[in-house]
Amino acid sequence: MKLSVRPPAILLPLKLVPLLPLLLIALPAHAASATPAAAAKPPALKAGQNNLNWLFRYRAEYVDQDGLPEQALANTLLTRLSAQQGISDKWSAGVEFDYVAALDDSRYNNSFNGKAQYPLIADPAGSDLNQAYVQYQRGGHQLKIGRQKLALGNERFVGGVSWRQNEQTFDALRYQTALGSGLTLDYSFSNRVNRVFGSKSPQGDWRGDIHLLDVNYAISAAQQLKFYSYNMDFREAPVQSNRTLGLDYQHSGKAGALNWQWAGALATQQESGDNPRSYRASYQNLEAQLSYQAYLFGAGYEKLGSDNGVGFSTPLATLHKFQGYADKFLTTPANGVQDLQLKAGYIKPDWDLQLQYHWLTAATGGADYGNELNVSLQLKFGPRYAVLVKAAQYDARHYLTDTNKYWLQWLARY
Repeated sequence: MKLSVRPPAILLPLKLVPLLPLLLIALPAHAASATPAAAAKPPALKAGQNNLNWLFRYRAEYVDQDGLPEQALANTLLTRLSAQQGISDKWSAGVEFDYVAALDDSRYNNSFNGKAQYPLIADPAGSDLNQAYVQYQRGGHQLKIGRQKLALGNERFVGGVSWRQNEQTFDALRYQTALGSGLTLDYSFSNRVNRVFGSKSPQGDWRGDIHLLDVNYAISAAQQLKFYSYNMDFREAPVQSNRTLGLDYQHSGKAGALNWQWAGALATQQESGDNPRSYRASYQNLEAQLSYQAYLFGAGYEKLGSDNGVGFSTPLATLHKFQGYADKFLTTPANGVQDLQLKAGYIKPDWDLQLQYHWLTAATGGADYGNELNVSLQLKFGPRYAVLVKAAQYDARHYLTDTNKYWLQWLARY
């Protein structure tokens, strides 16, 4: 957790600064009507309007990892206050404060407390200025400046890591607009990433130049195509600096009570900035899902390739959503990774049961990394309260070690 409340450190590229006033003046009053659902934005607050929200999230997390002498247990409570204020019909501001209390911090490694005999649970205690921004909205255009959350697409490349008690946020400028004919543009520049490990960790904050561009095209109501270009240059982690270009396609439909959707993605990546490693690796993803009434079934194949002993990297992703809840692949292995997965679920308005199974192998050489079983059950009690029970079992073969993780979580919103 970032233990001091620090102001956002967004420093815009010099060539962008003189353009900001012109950009605000030039924004047209009305946007094009065709906007993909993925780019939809909440309505702007009017002058004098405000929102104030509280969130409380208690979590017990237990980890048993072979190779370490102790099992970890973390009991943490997140308290979050979020406030938004309308300044005028076009301007608004927001601020969000977090405080994470470690109810018993003596039995886990929080990444900087030196307790390496325990498995890592990246939920250190402390307070944080999670967000602080001003926002300009006019028609279909939105400009947001300051500390903020960035969640692009399914968060495979850029996300908020909201599973952890301390989220990942960005000191950034973000501009979103509708270009007409089903096209939307989403561009962000960030010069600092506030990571989940907190400012006391040597890797708690990454500074640098990060350029993120999404161009979305709504082919139809059922089909979406996205081109993305991400250039990440990190000062504190130069080996993670990369340039990624990719395409993502999604298609959905229904026949009576049967709903289906499938998606595919292709990307290529190479070194960027001061990265001392030279490589060009590829990414492929193909997944499909069927749902009938409350039942859900799905399958997927994802490959993060490798070149010159370097695996395809996604350092800003919400990684907990991919390749298993046990988080064994937060860093892509040198030989890459292939993930073949099956999932099933039973989903009702007030509860959600899901199962996943992963077969994990090396993308180069075909080594058997192991298998992982994931189970989660969430119960909702009205719009404000929820309880989550979750488990992950990673059975290692020729990579890392056997790991079991269990979670119990309670959530309340006001």
